[in-house]
This record gives sequence, structure tokens and C-alpha cells, in this order.
Amino acid sequence: MRKSSSKSIAICVFLSAAMPSFAEGIIDIKPSISTSINYDDNVFRFSTPEQARATFGSDKTADVVKRLDLGATVNLRLSRQMLVASANVTESRYNRFILLDNTAKSLSLGWNWRLGNDVYGQLIVRKQEAISGFNDIRTPVKNLRTNINRLARINWDIHPDWTVYATHETNDTDNEQANFSGLDREDESIETGLQFLDTSNTQLGLAYRTTTARYPSRDNFQSLLFGSEDKQKSILLTAAWQPTPKTRISTRLSQINIEYNTNFRDEFSGFNQRWAINHALTGKINLNASVYKEVSPIDDILSTFVQATGASINPTWRLSSKTSILAGLSVEKRDFLGSSNFFINNRDDRRDISKIANLSLLYAPTNRSLLQLQYIGEKRTSNFENFDYEFNNINLTFRYEF
Repeated sequence: MRKSSSKSIAICVFLSAAMPSFAEGIIDIKPSISTSINYDDNVFRFSTPEQARATFGSDKTADVVKRLDLGATVNLRLSRQMLVASANVTESRYNRFILLDNTAKSLSLGWNWRLGNDVYGQLIVRKQEAISGFNDIRTPVKNLRTNINRLARINWDIHPDWTVYATHETNDTDNEQANFSGLDREDESIETGLQFLDTSNTQLGLAYRTTTARYPSRDNFQSLLFGSEDKQKSILLTAAWQPTPKTRISTRLSQINIEYNTNFRDEFSGFNQRWAINHALTGKINLNASVYKEVSPIDDILSTFVQATGASINPTWRLSSKTSILAGLSVEKRDFLGSSNFFINNRDDRRDISKIANLSLLYAPTNRSLLQLQYIGEKRTSNFENFDYEFNNINLTFRYEF
């Protein structure tokens, strides 16, 4: 059944590549195929072999995953309008943990519209289905998570350097397993702002955003303690400039306030900031570094938001026109916020520290193909028992675009 399904998808993708030539210039169709083999020595992110043994009777936590991805993107231009549709299907097959075998799907449809020379925008709908990760829930359960995103944006160039914009975005997350229904959420964001961009590539932006998160599947007890809705209000300032032709500096600053619809949670007020620098050391070596302190939503029943403080450095070395090396080192401390005041020990909120390293070798034998060998490793410590872990992941991927 799986083989016939894969063959049917492949036939559809490759037939679409053989569209009549009369559509060239109006319809652009780009099929793609990729295959990968992935080794992970701690699939479920267990803290110890004893925790794994207690969960499913074995201390073997490693597995090899084989994946096949088929996709296509279609661009349809009608005068000054552009319609963009894409679809991807990814089959994942595990060698040991076959209960995790799954078929992930991704669909999107967008309209890049324009009225005259100064007013333009986007309408986009995306749907993704995939199993959820195990970084915070180390349970051998295949939980299919469905995410639907809708975005509407309008831009008005009031001056060659100045643009006024407004966006409305919704994001709905639904979990298949009943045990994770408390993590179902519906987010709605509205943002309005002003942006400046001149010929020297200097950017400035000022915006106001409100984000409302609703938890439709929380029962009465969960709603009483943790709330069924919260609202985040943010004032955002962005800037980017190039002090030299080889260096670009950017920042994103915001003042945020979070309100809950329950008396068992304190309101939160804080300041987010992210600073980044990109510098070309030579014509082939590029360096990107960032430091940040930010609050963001998280899928967790006991906490609604997490405050992340961290730093990262990511060098890139272009060995030749076909070969590149990418590397990265990062450290991050995560403070989980929003615990209910109902609990006596709520001041002992969860705190994690993660150290991550990655290294990738990319080889592009042609303009349409890419071979990538990647390593990712993480070590996380936590003040909560059984929430720390360590893993190493090696992935080999080949991708071809027709």
C-alpha cells in the first residue's frame, strides 16, 4: 500500500513537469525530489537509559530513519498578479521505532497582488501535517499535529523610501492524540507599522502588534488555573545598517505585555531584544553572530510563554563554486513563564540551558541538485527532573529540482 502510494505521487509530480511549452512564461512549474537517511542516538530525548527502560522496556534509544520527499511549486503570473501553489509529501520510515512511521504533508496557496504602483500585498493559506517532536514530551507516542496558517498583508508606498503596512494572521494548531489536546491553540495576530528603506540599504521600522492565544480544548480545571486565553501586546522597533560594505548590523527591540483571563496567573511585562552582525571576513568566508533575550509562546500545559536568553555564531566557508561548509555554535537559557499561582512552589519555574553545535558540508554538482551531510548535537540541562537530555544526529540528504 505504501509503495503504490509513493508511486502514484511520483507519477503525478513528474507528469506535471511535462506541461506543454505554450505555458512557458506564464506558468512556471518546479517539481522536486529528495531522499535522506538520518541517524539519531536518542530519538525520544530521554534523560537516562533507565528512563527509557521504564517507558518501553529497553534502553536502546537510537534509530535510523529513511525519508522520501516529493514536491512541486507552481507559479502562475497574470499581468501584475502572481499566484503561487506548492505541495509536499514526506514519507518517514523508522528502522526500530516503526510506531513512528508517518507521512507528513504540506500545502500552501498564495496570491501576491498589486493595485497600481504603490499598493500591494499578500494572501496566503498554509496547511501542515506532521508528528510532533520529543524535546519536551519524551513519550513513545505518534502524535499527528495539524497546523493551519492564514496571512493577509497590505503595503502602501507613501514615499519611495517609506511604506505603511498592516497584517492579519491566524495560526491554528490541533493535536490528534487526546493526551495532548490541552496544547491545542488558536492564535490571532494583528500588526500595523511603518518601514523605511533607502538606497544605502538602511532600514528602520516601527510597529504595534497584538496577539491573542486561545486554548479551546482545555477542561474547566485547566482553564481555571492556566486560563483559556491570553493576550500579548508589543511595540516593535527594527533597524539595520551597513557601516562598511562588508558589515551589516541589525536589531529588533520590543516592549511586550502579557495578560491572562484568570486570577491564578500574574501579568507579565518585559523587554525583548535581538542583535545580529553579518561580516564578510573574505570573499569566501562569512560570519554571522547574534545575541538575544526574547519571550515567545510555547506548547506546554504548565507554562504559556518561555523567555529565551542566548547567543550564537555561524560561520560559512565557500570552498568552491560547488562546495560550502556551514557551522554553528549556540547556547540558550530558557525560563518557562506563566505557572499558576495556585501552586505553592510556583516560584520554582522550570529553567533549561541548551548547548548546540552543528556542522554541514554542502555539494552542488549542478544548479538543480544538492548533496548535504549534516551533524547536529545538543546537550540540555534542567532544574526539573528528567527534562535534561543529550543527543547526536547525522543526516545525509540528496535533493534534485527539475
